[in-house]
Amino acid sequence: MGDKNNKRKRLDPTSTENFGSKKNKRDNALPRRPNADQENQNGCRSHILSNRPGLFLHSCDLVLEINNSAKQSSSKQKNKKNTYLYTKYFSDDDDDYAVIDIIYPGGQREKFALASSTKFEYDPIDELFRFVETFIFYFIDNGVKKDDEVDEHSDPKSHTDIQKRFTYSKGGLRNQNSVYRNLRSSIRTKRKDRFIEAIKSFNCQMDYLVQNNDLDPFLKDRKPEGCLLEFILEQIYARCCSETDLPNITKAKSFSDATYGELRFALVEEMIQEAGINGNSIFVDLGCGIGNVVIHVNARVGCDSYGVESNEARHEIADRQINEYKGRMALWGLDQTGTVEVMKADFLNCDYVVRLLRKADVVLTNNYAFASSTNEALTRLFLEMKEGAKIISLKDFRTGANRNGPESILKVTKYSYPPDRNYVSWTNADGCYFVSTVRHN
Repeated sequence: MGDKNNKRKRLDPTSTENFGSKKNKRDNALPRRPNADQENQNGCRSHILSNRPGLFLHSCDLVLEINNSAKQSSSKQKNKKNTYLYTKYFSDDDDDYAVIDIIYPGGQREKFALASSTKFEYDPIDELFRFVETFIFYFIDNGVKKDDEVDEHSDPKSHTDIQKRFTYSKGGLRNQNSVYRNLRSSIRTKRKDRFIEAIKSFNCQMDYLVQNNDLDPFLKDRKPEGCLLEFILEQIYARCCSETDLPNITKAKSFSDATYGELRFALVEEMIQEAGINGNSIFVDLGCGIGNVVIHVNARVGCDSYGVESNEARHEIADRQINEYKGRMALWGLDQTGTVEVMKADFLNCDYVVRLLRKADVVLTNNYAFASSTNEALTRLFLEMKEGAKIISLKDFRTGANRNGPESILKVTKYSYPPDRNYVSWTNADGCYFVSTVRHN
């Protein structure tokens, strides 16, 4: 992963080397939780990954993992052949699918399997295409110098010519010889020769940009946002939370404290803005699940971001996601700043959480399905928070029953979000969330 001493084999961008027929030595396999994790005296197990080198999981390794899991599952069912495995995408491949390398803005390569499946949601071909599309939109269309910005010392091939060859010609029309157009056409027609040629051209252009530091203005001291951030988060999620993991993390009694639900990208973006989270903030997510929001907030603004989760299966996936996140940021050439930490604990019974809340600027808790007793216990915890700290919740903590209770310190603002925007995982209907400001006086 960028180590000069790393002697692993690199595949040529035009390689059609078969993958999967032999046991794969996973160079960049994601490490699982170390056995050294110990619970502290407060019953709170903290797994800090801030000082660990980030490792990313190659797309082709993910495909291999899913295939191996599917094979093991089918072997338990006698006389039932598993027809849902990933198989070659291009018909002119040999018996097994091939692997191809693609260069990222950070200068490193990721291996993609040229494979598809009729069952599994993860689609490596689609992700590879969306990677190219996202890069072009975020870096090339908005990144390279325009005609009037090129001075007499500029090499035109490093600016306007590269922009045209990637995707656009003058007038906003798609260039017939662009990487984008050729790649899209080769996928649609399943022409492997054209696909290989398009990837080879992309890698050539990307290598030129990396070697000449043309992407530095869009990498140094900047945080990913918009389509780039959303795509990176999707890559992380796909590699750490597979379809076989979902039953374990969603298993819980309906409308209980353990009920699982995810806040989607658009809603988290709104919450960051409305709560005023910035690079100097300390953010805490109580009941963080698999760590999606903890990672999102850190990536977006670079602040210290903490999560607390009591469920073992969810905490383990959060563990994986944080490590994958660090590796992905390096792969994209982006700086990851601030602490990212997820601890296994019951947030109502952990002294460390109390100390963390005293420092926190913004706390998030998805209390949509919490029991009233849990919400009441949380309001007592909020008494420990400093003046002006903010609490984001999916339900209002003010019950109205006791005006002099702990909730009386909260000044609440209600925000609504529209339907059909996929703001939360459990419904497509409209809804609301609340930002409460602590006012001890």
